Amino acid sequence: MALENAEVLSELKERYTTIVEQLNELSNTRLKIQGAIDVLQQIEDSKVADAEAQAATKSEVVVGESDVVDGEPSDGTDSSDSDS
Repeated sequence: MALENAEVLSELKERYTTIVEQLNELSNTRLKIQGAIDVLQQIEDSKVADAEAQAATKSEVVVGESDVVDGEPSDGTDSSDSDS
C-alpha cells in the first residue's frame, strides 16, 4: 500500500498550486486593506488638521477682539499724551 513517488509528486504539485493561488489572493486582499487604511488615515489626519486650524482661528479672533477697547483699537498711545 505504499504510495508511488509519481503519485506523491502529483499531489504535492496540486497542493503547491492551490497554496500559491491562496497566497496571491491574500496578498491582493492585504494590499486593498493597506490602501483603505492609508486613505482613512489621511481623512482622519485632515480632520485633526482642520480642527487645529479652526481652534487657531478662534484663538486669533479672541485675541483680536481683546485689542479693541470701547470700540476703538489700541494704538499704543493715550489721548492725554498728545496734549503734552
